[in-house]
Amino acid sequence: IRPPGRARRGASHRACVPAARGWRVTKLVLAHDYLVQVGGAERVVAEWAAGFDAQRVVTLAYRPESTFAAFAAMDVEASIPAAMSGQVERMLPALPAIAARTRVAGGDVALVSSSGWAHRFHYEMPHVVYVHSPARWLYAADDYRLRLSAVRRAGLAVSTPILRRGDAEAMARATAIVANSEVTRERIREAYGLESIVVHPPVEPVADEAVAPGRELPRDFAVVVARDRGYKNVSLAVEAARAAGLEIAVVGSGSESLDDPAEGVHGLGRATDAELCWVYRNAAVVIGAGREDFGLTILEAALEGTPAATVAAGGYLETVSPGVSGALAASATVDDLADAIRTARGVDPAGVRDWGRAFRRDAHVARLASLIEEAVGRA
Repeated sequence: IRPPGRARRGASHRACVPAARGWRVTKLVLAHDYLVQVGGAERVVAEWAAGFDAQRVVTLAYRPESTFAAFAAMDVEASIPAAMSGQVERMLPALPAIAARTRVAGGDVALVSSSGWAHRFHYEMPHVVYVHSPARWLYAADDYRLRLSAVRRAGLAVSTPILRRGDAEAMARATAIVANSEVTRERIREAYGLESIVVHPPVEPVADEAVAPGRELPRDFAVVVARDRGYKNVSLAVEAARAAGLEIAVVGSGSESLDDPAEGVHGLGRATDAELCWVYRNAAVVIGAGREDFGLTILEAALEGTPAATVAAGGYLETVSPGVSGALAASATVDDLADAIRTARGVDPAGVRDWGRAFRRDAHVARLASLIEEAVGRA
């Protein structure tokens, strides 16, 4: 792994050391864009906290009631006042300046989870940036702008060149860059002209116990897990499930608006981890229809023995093994995705579980800690 540019030096530079439970980094500080939702990137940071035994996380905003409970046990340092944490996405014009003034100090090394903001923080130590995706609002504008008003879309278009320049300068200061998938590595290369190395995200069962949701679901159903984002393409998943003869449960913030049991669509909204575990375990198939850089939910379902049917694109090419853990659609159309759903249902659940276990946390932490040790040793 090659450092992309000069790194800032802090006062102390102890490297990774082995511990009884696996690799651990001495005085590791975590950083993340903002902890205000339940998403794949936030789940990765929660797994880091457990795997590295990290105690601190620096972020732009924190809403304990809207994200994973694991962060409540940590020292969370947020730049934006709690009263404004629910409006963070509306603060886009000010976020670059706020991020640049967010200071990360008091450790030997920082492990940074970034989808567009945390790599911009001011680091007073070596920092390794784990990229979930280069900022969609800058480099995948068609995806991001689907949710914006015409005025905000126009404003973002005008400011994009300046914002990209600052974004690239911040990424170049990283001690090292890690991508969550081959797709993301290529996007990093295109966006920044920088090289990275791939370490897939850690995947653990979402809960120890499964609890049925508060409403009844049909005996035979598919599931798609996605927040209200245009690029998640929930409508394609819904139509494909119908074409395959299945009702579908939609889990994620905003999915309540899709609820139409008479048409076989069950919008469950945000589910608890225990409820999500039950849905994964009891679903006939998990569907992936969006433009994903990795696709964590596919592997979470795999750990419960549930096969996947997805489009053959993006991170799904790395998270689905055809014939082993599910099936890939020949094209991103209703008919082809429906065919993939039918095929996936014939896959052996034991093989699906074995596939999912290859992505467990211990292997991720060991690989990532080794890369951090190497990078810090050069800083």
